[in-house]
Amino acid sequence: MKVVLQDGEQDCLLACYSMILSYYGKNISLHELYDREMIPPDGLSVGYLNKLNRQNGMKMKGYKTKKETVDVDVLKELKMPVIIQWNNDHFVVVKKISRKKITIIDPAVGKIGTTFQLFSDKFSGYIISLSPTQDFIKGNAESKIAQALTKTFLNRNTSRYIVSIVIAQLVALIFSVMIRDTLAQRYSFLFSLGIIGCLVFFQVLAFITKQVAQEKANVLYEKEITATIFKGIFSRPILYFRNNTVGTIIEKINLKTGIRDNILLQILPAILNFLSVFLLIIYLGFVSLDLTGLLIFMSLLYLLISSFLFLKKNQANIEYMQKTIEFTSIAQEDLSQMDQIKAQSKEDETNKNWVLKSQQTLNSYNTILRIDGIANTFSQTFNYISVIFLIMIGVYFSKSGLITIADLILFQSGVSLFISAVSQVQVAVFEVSKLSIYGEKINDLLIQVPKRSEKIDAKSKYALSLKNVSYTYDSIENIFENINIDIFKGEKVAIVGESGAGKSTLQNILLGLYSYEGEIVYGYENFRDQVGVVLQSMSLRKGTVLENLVNQEVAIKADEIQQVLTDVNIIELVDSLPKKIYSQVFQNGKNVSGGQMQRLLIAKSLLNSNKLVFWDEAFSSLDNKNRLNIYTNVLQNSYYANRTIILVSHHLDVLDFVDRVIFVQGGKVEIDTHLNLYAKCEKYREFLRLSED
Repeated sequence: MKVVLQDGEQDCLLACYSMILSYYGKNISLHELYDREMIPPDGLSVGYLNKLNRQNGMKMKGYKTKKETVDVDVLKELKMPVIIQWNNDHFVVVKKISRKKITIIDPAVGKIGTTFQLFSDKFSGYIISLSPTQDFIKGNAESKIAQALTKTFLNRNTSRYIVSIVIAQLVALIFSVMIRDTLAQRYSFLFSLGIIGCLVFFQVLAFITKQVAQEKANVLYEKEITATIFKGIFSRPILYFRNNTVGTIIEKINLKTGIRDNILLQILPAILNFLSVFLLIIYLGFVSLDLTGLLIFMSLLYLLISSFLFLKKNQANIEYMQKTIEFTSIAQEDLSQMDQIKAQSKEDETNKNWVLKSQQTLNSYNTILRIDGIANTFSQTFNYISVIFLIMIGVYFSKSGLITIADLILFQSGVSLFISAVSQVQVAVFEVSKLSIYGEKINDLLIQVPKRSEKIDAKSKYALSLKNVSYTYDSIENIFENINIDIFKGEKVAIVGESGAGKSTLQNILLGLYSYEGEIVYGYENFRDQVGVVLQSMSLRKGTVLENLVNQEVAIKADEIQQVLTDVNIIELVDSLPKKIYSQVFQNGKNVSGGQMQRLLIAKSLLNSNKLVFWDEAFSSLDNKNRLNIYTNVLQNSYYANRTIILVSHHLDVLDFVDRVIFVQGGKVEIDTHLNLYAKCEKYREFLRLSED
C-alpha cells in the first residue's frame, strides 16, 4: 500500500481514502480525487465519500464501537486495511495487526507502529471499511513529476553527462592497470609519463563535459519543472490558497531544489556506477575468479542490510518533511499575527509552541542522522573488512601461485573502485526514497488547472449579467441556486445581508474567483484588465506610493492621480511624506494605518483605467468622516459615472448613496432600489431593523 501524505489537517480522510485505493491497485492523487476547489475546514462529508465510492467503484461500511469496551478483536474481524478515527479529530489507516503491535499509516507522518495500549487510548471508536465492487478498475494516474523529469534528463545532454562519468571511471581503471604494468616493468619511463599525461587530459575533458552538461540540465530543469510549477500555482483557484497556508506552498516550492540536486549529484552518478559494477566484476573475474566470487557474496550481504536501512530512512524522511512543513506553516501564521500576539502578551506561549514544534522537527532529523550514521559506519566497516579480508585471501593465493603480486595490487584497486561504486549506490538508493517523497508532494503543483472561458459582450448595456448561476461549497448542497442578476454599466450597487449570509461569496462569484454553474456575461472587452478590487485580505506591497497605486503598463496622467487621491481624502497624507508620492511603503503597509491603507487601496481600484470595481468591506477601517466622504466624492461624483462599483459593506448608511441593493438571505438574492426593497420585502425590513438595534 502506497503511503499518501496529507497537505493539511482537513484532508487526512482523503489521504486515507487514496491509500485504500492504492492497496486495491488504483493509484490516484489527492488533487485528482477531490474535484472541488477547497476541502471544508472540518474535512470531507459522508455524502462526498459516497460520491467518491460511486466514481471509483468502491463500497463502504461504517462501524461505531464503545470507547470503554474497545477490543482489537473487533478490528481483527474486519478485512485490513481499514480507516479509523484517531484522537477524535484525525483519520489513519490500520494496515496490520500482529501479536505485539498494530501498524498504522498516519497521513500526517507516515508509517508507525503502536502498542495495543496506546492504540486503545488514541482510537476514537469509529471505523470505515472500504472494499472494491465489480465496477472497480485498477490503474495508475499519470505522474506529472515523472513525465517532467523524464523530459528533463533523458536527452542528449544527459548522454554527455554519462560520457563524462564513464571517461572518469575509465581513467581510474586504466590508472590501476598502469600501476600493475609499471610494477611488472613493462613500459619505459617516457611511455609511462605519456600515458599519465593522456589520463590527465581525459580527466580534465571529463570534468569540463560534466560541468557543461550540469549547467544545461539546470537550465532545462528551470524551464520544464520550475516554470511549470509556477504556472501550476498561479492557475489554482483562489480557494486553493485558503486551503493551504503560505508556508506549506513555499516548502513545496523549495522541494524542487532538493529533487534537482538529488538527481544530478547522487542518482545519475550512482546509476552509472551501478552499471560500471558489472564491468568491474567481469574485469576482476579475469584477474581472480575466486576472489571475485567472494566479493560478490559480500556485496549481496551489504545490499541486504542496506535495504533494511533504506526502509527505515524512507519513513524518517517522510516524517521529517511533514514536520518541517508543519513548523513553517505555524511560524508563517504566527508572524502574520504578531500584532495580536504582542497586544495580548502571548509571546511566551507562542515561543513555547515554536520550541515544541521545532523539537519535533529536530527529533525527526536526529532519526535521519542516526540512520545515516549507522549506514556510514556500516559502509566504512564493510570497506575496511572487505579490503583487508580480500587482501589476506589474495596473499594466500599469491603464496599458492594462484595470483601474482601485481595482479593482487590491481585487484585491490579494482575492489576499491567496486566498493566505492556500491557505497554510492547505497547513498543514491536513500536519495531515491527522498526523491519519491518530494516528487509526490509537489506533483499536484505541476498540474495546471484549466481556466474557465469568460463570456464577453462588449456591446451590452450591462456591466455583468448572471443567468441561472448556482454555487455549491461541497457539491452536496447549493449555497446559491439559479441566480439571475443584471447590473448596468456605471451603476453603483451594494451587497448587504446578515453575517455569514454569503455576501463575499457572491461577490467572488461575480469576480469569477469561485467556480459556479450557469453563465456570467461581462460587458467589457478584456475586462480583467479593467477590474479594480479591494478585498479583505489585501494590503500594500513594498515600494513607493506611486508603485502601489499605478500598474506599470498603464499610462496615467498626474492630474488623474491627484483627483482620485483627493476624492478618497488621502492627498494630504501623501503630500506630507518626505518624497511625496515617491515615498516608500513598507511590506504589507506596516508604516501606514489601517484606514490610510484602505484609502490607498480604494484609490488604486479607481485608477488604471478600471471600469468594473469591486469593494469587499473596503470601509471597515474608516471613520465616519472618511466613509461619508467617499460616499459623496466617489459614489455620487459624476467623475466616476462610467465606473461600475459593486461593494459589500456592513455599514448600512451606504444604502442612500447607491443606485441599487442586492439583498442576500438564505441562499436567495433580491436586487432593487433601497426604497423598493424596503417597500416590498419583509425580510429586508427585518434585517434593517435588527441592524439598527
